[in-house]
Amino acid sequence: MGAGAAAVLAEQGVHTCLLGRRKAVLEATASRLGASAYPCDVSDPESLESVFDSIGEQWGAPRILLHAAAIGHMLPLLSGRGQASSKAALREIIDINVMGTLYTNQAFAERLSRAEPLENGLRGLIINVSSIGALDGVVGASYVASKAAVNGLCLSLARELSSYGIRVMTIAPGGIDTEMFRSGANEATYELIASSVPGLQRVGTPREFGELVRQICENDYLNGSIIRLDGGMRIPFVKNVGKDTEALE
Repeated sequence: MGAGAAAVLAEQGVHTCLLGRRKAVLEATASRLGASAYPCDVSDPESLESVFDSIGEQWGAPRILLHAAAIGHMLPLLSGRGQASSKAALREIIDINVMGTLYTNQAFAERLSRAEPLENGLRGLIINVSSIGALDGVVGASYVASKAAVNGLCLSLARELSSYGIRVMTIAPGGIDTEMFRSGANEATYELIASSVPGLQRVGTPREFGELVRQICENDYLNGSIIRLDGGMRIPFVKNVGKDTEALE
């Protein structure tokens, strides 16, 4: 989704800086899009601070942050025959999806707060990415908790950062045809999600996600809100929603 948004923004003349853990994938994507690559781990605040300092030195304070970094493990609290799931795995989901969001938002906002305001009086924009899973109660409590936290941040951060001229929005995608989505969903789940989208009967594309990011950037009156991007789908209640929950069956 991040790459899809970067591609759309690049068409508008925006220079994008891509952050991620997988150095080879990151650099290949950046090369394809004419972007800059900055390998880092969003759950490591020192790594993030160093990267944002480097970006600032080379490009100045960035004006738009799209935070889409996450792991999509639908890890239930209990798996198999009532056995507790790995606490280390639970912690990893929270560290990346929640703490990573907080660290990245903080590093971005701190630097942007010192930048000169734009013509509209604002300084910039944060767009975080949650999931409709947090709104529809998908099975996978740890992931749901992490994305519900991202949703909860939206209006709070919009209010906190308003005095610095920083807008905050959240996109809650449904099924978007990305590498992470395909790796986490088995074939039956993929077909279930696609067939649950009224009319279209398909999952969304990274391009469609990127177009929504562009529209949020262009509309200054969008602030403090969560936008669902799901084609009208609502997640049905099924126990087996992906590879991580197959043990529940």
